[in-house]
Amino acid sequence: MSSSDSSKDTANDPDLGRRNFLRHSVVSLGATVQAFVKHSDAAPTDETPKSKVLEKIGWLRPPGAVEEGLFIERCTQCGDCIDACPHDAIEQLAVHETPGIFPGETPCQLCDGFPCIQACETDALVPIKNLYEVRMGIAKVSQNICTAGNGCNACVPKCPTGAIAMDFSAFIVAVDANLCVGCGVCQYICGTVNDRSAIRVVPRAVSSI
Repeated sequence: MSSSDSSKDTANDPDLGRRNFLRHSVVSLGATVQAFVKHSDAAPTDETPKSKVLEKIGWLRPPGAVEEGLFIERCTQCGDCIDACPHDAIEQLAVHETPGIFPGETPCQLCDGFPCIQACETDALVPIKNLYEVRMGIAKVSQNICTAGNGCNACVPKCPTGAIAMDFSAFIVAVDANLCVGCGVCQYICGTVNDRSAIRVVPRAVSSI
């Protein structure tokens, strides 16, 4: 039978036409499924985008840290200062892979002798005479969310340098920039007794901008 005759038969027989259509549809669907499975099982290539590691914000350098640019040059990411910290306040930053402190999570306790500084052999952290020479940052108080007006002054007695005081005439918490070393104890305490911390320690370089 010629192809023209077959076409005529299909045209004259609706059932035959439907059967041919269904047969071709099933074959096409099978090919599509096979291609999908093959693609799913394929090993990922190097071109597959990798998820980005996001850096947490609000970190400070450990006590004795030199100026940031010089710190980056000297720090070898050895982790010795991290291991030396008895309070686990120093951790490795996710992106920079250098040591940092998140005062809202674990503030610096300004340890006697500063073991973190003693552990640094590259002078990224340099010796200091006493805790008042620490210049990690400075505490900033957001008075609009501070609860000092309701009688809270939990941060005041916890400050190791006496940099925070309660102004009872105005019922606000004030920070003495000359005494604040940026350890973050006040920020941590404020966050534990309130829904959110009204105090944030910022690096000295940032606070002067």
